Amino acid sequence: MKFNRGIILLTFLILTTILNISKVMTTQVKRQESMMEYIHNFLKSDYSKSAKNQIKIEQPNNFSFKETESFRERERAKEKELSKLKKKSKYRTYESEEENANESNTKFEKVKNKFLVDSELEAPGLNANTTEREKNPKPILEEWFMISSKVFNEQSRFPRVDVFGKKIQIKTDANNFRINGAYGHELLKSKLPNDKFFWFRLSGLNLYYTSTDTDINILGAIHVESMVEALLQDKLDASTEILTTCFVLKDSERNEWKICGLKEEVVKKWFCQLKTFLNIKDLNNCPDIIVDLKLPPPKIIDKTIEITQPIILVPLEQRHCNDNWTYQKFTSDWECDCKEGHEQSPIDLPEIKSAIESEVKPEFEYTAVGVTDNKPTIDGAIGADGRLKLILKENLFRIFADKFGRIVTMDGSIFHAEEINIHSPSEHKINGKQYDLEITILHSGVSKGDIARQASLSFLFERVPGKYNGFIEDLDYFDLPNPLSTEKFLKKPININNILKTDEGDDISSMTPFSFYTYQGSLTTPPCTEDTIVYVASQPLQIGSAALQLIQEATRVPDLQDVKGNIIQSNWINVTNRPVQPLNGRPVFWFDHTKLCGPKPDIKPIEPSGHYERVRKTFTSYFYVNNDKPSGLPNSYVVSEGEAKGEGPWPKPKN
Repeated sequence: MKFNRGIILLTFLILTTILNISKVMTTQVKRQESMMEYIHNFLKSDYSKSAKNQIKIEQPNNFSFKETESFRERERAKEKELSKLKKKSKYRTYESEEENANESNTKFEKVKNKFLVDSELEAPGLNANTTEREKNPKPILEEWFMISSKVFNEQSRFPRVDVFGKKIQIKTDANNFRINGAYGHELLKSKLPNDKFFWFRLSGLNLYYTSTDTDINILGAIHVESMVEALLQDKLDASTEILTTCFVLKDSERNEWKICGLKEEVVKKWFCQLKTFLNIKDLNNCPDIIVDLKLPPPKIIDKTIEITQPIILVPLEQRHCNDNWTYQKFTSDWECDCKEGHEQSPIDLPEIKSAIESEVKPEFEYTAVGVTDNKPTIDGAIGADGRLKLILKENLFRIFADKFGRIVTMDGSIFHAEEINIHSPSEHKINGKQYDLEITILHSGVSKGDIARQASLSFLFERVPGKYNGFIEDLDYFDLPNPLSTEKFLKKPININNILKTDEGDDISSMTPFSFYTYQGSLTTPPCTEDTIVYVASQPLQIGSAALQLIQEATRVPDLQDVKGNIIQSNWINVTNRPVQPLNGRPVFWFDHTKLCGPKPDIKPIEPSGHYERVRKTFTSYFYVNNDKPSGLPNSYVVSEGEAKGEGPWPKPKN
């Protein structure tokens, strides 16, 4: 009896061990099946019952030695069935959604439809007119288009990127169309009409664009949320003068993007394809569009709000960088590029021997601008009357004009001079020395590829009593604007060439050659735009003491008196210069005009040649005698009063 109990106990332990091993093996086989295969098979009608049977594993409540063998047989059968199903699901091809829907159980139909609908809206590469999902999604449509949006001007979304020490920024034209930097390649020039076309790919509701049709570097991606109802009519693009067809779409952040193409049928095809993806029916533009009726209709929520008190919402103006900037805090409160830029101006220029000598010289071409008949400017610096003005703006003397002249660089870039600024003391220093005054001429790029670039030319002045300067004299410094009267009409034409006119008798019709520094910098006033070529004359000029003092005093806010007679003392800081900025490893070049252009010629007056001659002149004079007797003077005769007063045919008397 004891022996039988031992055999029974041993047999029980062996069977228990075998059962545990069988369960572990079954679990491992299940884990080998991937999640995607499981979900796919779970949604299949021929597999759903088996899957449910696999999920539900029978466990006997009471174990019996007699049922041991049959239990083991059932476990082996389940393992074989599971292995066959795994192999079958691995090699069979996916069926269409319509076949699956007919074969699936009603219980899992809603789950399956929801899974497919959600996938259709999110996954790229899905054709809206079918339910096939490719293993390697490909773009549905590809074409060359232009793209325009105000978003490109937002620094927060498209900041400047530092590449090898140089700031790179997205460039756009006046209509906010993005410019393709790769357009300089010969293949693109022969294929496209201008530099605003990019290669677009449409994948689901996602738009991607690159510089070329072979580039894998995606420049931008737009997830389409909605579209305008109709195509924009064909019209000429103001910036390129080409006929384009456009449509407007909105992304998930409600930003508008304008897409334009050359061929109307291609643009319409894209427009209708996007409407198909958005499940929007458009019989006017897209009569062949297919709308998925399986999608549930949008849910309409009615909400009634009782207004007990009217509320007026007034939008506030968004704050911009450096609003109402001044020099009162010595520019420490300037923001954005003025604070974060790495190529800022002005700088402390090195000694000539420490600069890199260069033979590159641009052409400085300037002409006189008259005091009248000038082209009005948008900001009102020149009014409708066309009169030239000297303006005190941001406590800085400024002169605006459509064109004072231009700079032409060696590579063909053209910059037009549009503004003249007068700073005191000087902004640039030379070897640590600051000068009394600096005149800066600001230029804007007008040639292709230079629209967003600037150039500046500066001249430094030091005080020397009694010195003459032609440009300073033309400003009429005895009648300058001031904080109480900020504009004065100029009385003489403005000619930048006169800056180098040091003698009143000089006749300067063109810019006299001069030596100068040059480096890559920025504007010295907000917005402190970088990518600016800076030229600074290396030889300081001279200005008289009286002219300098009057210019400096004109910018000071005077003391005032209130209605009670109290004196309000002004604490205005009388400076109009920005402190020097870090060089940050930038090279500084120097051009020596004496080597390439020669020194300034010493023109001596030509001495007259010939002789002197004398000529005797005779003339008749008249005088009045206060009695009736002749005076008796030699060669004098009594004449009538008419002849003496020049009345009648007689010669006129000379006084």
